[in-house]
Amino acid sequence: MQTYSWTGDQHAFLDETDVKKLGRLVLGRLGGMTKAGQTKNEDGAVLFTGENWEFVLLMDAHHSADSSRLVAETFLLAEPELRKACEAASAFGQVPAVVIDQLSRPSFLEACRKVKGETACLFVFRKDEYIWWLSIGDCLLYLFHNELAEMGEYEQNTRHFYEWIGQQNAWSLPVPTYTTGTRQLRKGKNRLFATTDGLLECPRMDVNGQALYEMLCRLEDSVFVQELLSVLVSHFVRDSCTFVCWTIEVTKEGLTPSNKRV
Repeated sequence: MQTYSWTGDQHAFLDETDVKKLGRLVLGRLGGMTKAGQTKNEDGAVLFTGENWEFVLLMDAHHSADSSRLVAETFLLAEPELRKACEAASAFGQVPAVVIDQLSRPSFLEACRKVKGETACLFVFRKDEYIWWLSIGDCLLYLFHNELAEMGEYEQNTRHFYEWIGQQNAWSLPVPTYTTGTRQLRKGKNRLFATTDGLLECPRMDVNGQALYEMLCRLEDSVFVQELLSVLVSHFVRDSCTFVCWTIEVTKEGLTPSNKRV
């Protein structure tokens, strides 16, 4: 059982790569290259791990790191409630309820109105052979598995612009805007990869699900994260890049078509 929280105002990692392992999770960070014009890092991450589950929150703020720091502090305070939900038999009902409750509290919405800027947020929860995610903004979650790759499936969500948590807040709209989903993992090795959009905005680098899958297939998680960071440095990426990678081995068969021959 481990907990880790970081926001870019604590350590910007400008011109510096960092790889940190937390249980199954591998966190990669690069604040961006100063020669490309970067001066700050407004990303953030909150990671909780349990015996058979992980909870990941990635943030990509702009205008300041205030919004990512507020969201990180809010979910750190909610850690006992979240851990209880993650351990529950009905975790996939309880975890989304806790996340939505935290984002909807009047005190949190009032605090958001007072921060400078806003942040994209991606929540990912994995337990046993299932994942749940909720995305506000333009961070991305990938699920890499050979059966899915054969069908051309990699991204689990779509980048959405004009959605944030903070001073301009998608959760304070009359109808909050976000995307969410729940997926069953496939039998065998499942590689999960969540990233802020700095990776996707890297110049001279064609980032797509297939290319990431082919790169990840031949490398262990920590090596993949370090190699990806090295490529970003060599391409003089300006935007801050933060991502989390982890591998889950599933022994149960997933759903298959009823007419598929065994």
